[in-house]
Parts: sequence; C-alpha cells; structure tokens
Amino acid sequence: MFTALTVVVGLVVAGIVTVASYLAAVDLARDAARAAALDPGNATGAASSVVSSVDADAQVSVNGGGGAGTDLITVQVTRPGHLFDLSATAVIVAEPAGESQ
Repeated sequence: MFTALTVVVGLVVAGIVTVASYLAAVDLARDAARAAALDPGNATGAASSVVSSVDADAQVSVNGGGGAGTDLITVQVTRPGHLFDLSATAVIVAEPAGESQ
C-alpha cells in the first residue's frame, strides 16, 4: 500500500514539474517572439539573445522576419527536460519598418 501511494505522489509531483517547465517554455517563446518582432531585420539574433540570456541549453528557431516581406514571425523554443524535451511556439506580427512611435 505504501509503495503504491509513493508512486502516485511521485507521478503527481513529476506532472506538476513538467507543466511548470512547459509554461516557462511558453513564456520564453513569447518573449523571444516579441524581441524578434521589434527587430524583424535581425529576428533570429534578437530571439536567440533573449533565449540564451534565460536558458543557455535552450534552442530557438525563427521563421519569417529578415525583411523577407512576410509580416508573421514564428519562434519555436525547445528546452531540455528531465524526461523529454519541451517545445513551445509563438507567432507574432512584425513591427512595420521605418515607423517610430
């Protein structure tokens, strides 16, 4: 009985830690996408800078931006987890070039 209870509690704790790690990956993807949207000419560099400052082991990929004529920037962040890698994606509209507020 005690062994089964220990397993159940362990699985619950592992689930909570996994959800918290996933939410952190979502936040990181959102922040990286925001940085990429503010500098669409250097979207990859801006997103990579944000991600590496928070998690050096995380990987980032950016699609769009770079002056390619597309308005959407997609940022995918993959963070290593204890059991498996966690991935989150954020999509944002790039800021118009040449306009200042």
